[in-house]
Amino acid sequence: MFDWIQPYLPPVNSISYYILRGTLTFLLVAVAARAISIIIRRAFLSNAQLLRHNLSERRRTTLRALVSSLTNGLAILISLFLILGMFVQPSALFTFLGLFSAGLGFSARPYVSDFLGGITLLFEDQFALGDKVEIGDRQVVGCVERISLRMTYIRGESGELWLVPNGDIRTIRNFTRGKWSPASIKLTVPTTKLDETMVVLHQIISDPGDDVIETPEIISEDGEIGAVTTTITLKVKARYSMAPAVRERLITQLQAALTEHHVLAADENRE
Repeated sequence: MFDWIQPYLPPVNSISYYILRGTLTFLLVAVAARAISIIIRRAFLSNAQLLRHNLSERRRTTLRALVSSLTNGLAILISLFLILGMFVQPSALFTFLGLFSAGLGFSARPYVSDFLGGITLLFEDQFALGDKVEIGDRQVVGCVERISLRMTYIRGESGELWLVPNGDIRTIRNFTRGKWSPASIKLTVPTTKLDETMVVLHQIISDPGDDVIETPEIISEDGEIGAVTTTITLKVKARYSMAPAVRERLITQLQAALTEHHVLAADENRE
């Protein structure tokens, strides 16, 4: 059926024959890896829907990156083994694989640990692309830009790029998944005006805004009333990432109300 193509093929057992065969093998394995990658991604998404887990777009992007990295690595390994099988007898190939695995386990233990860490990230939703995290063991803080099977790329707060091996990730602090952000305010007021200050603070916390998740607390951190001035802390929990806007709004309201009640003088400081 394919006799017409025989004249265009290189002679059997020639160098060009093995090059052509190896190239075709690699292409077939690459196509198969691509198909397996798509199947695995759809299986993850279907499983998440069955378990009623709503995957965010960041998590979907992270899964795509990790699955692609995994299937690409497997495709390369399988291609190498198939190509070696053209030149080596199966029994000798299995012996070589056994020795290679033993040597790899001892000499490349950190790399194996990195790949296993990448597989762990595939199944556990610890962080995703775009999340702001802190890797506790490495004291690295920044936003996750890329995740591969071996490395996690984090853009630091000063613009630097951190390359963290997945095997070194033990303790993770995920800022993006926090439920609230602190927006507390400290006030230093004259002790003689403490009663007026408390009235103003209670008026403010009665309607702190929709971006404050619970009623603010009025506390004194040192528990002391000074002879001249007293420091009071308004403890506020804002919705995550809304702390700057909440603090700015409350400071403006406090300044206006305290000035109206003649609590703040021109030479007094407010934090």
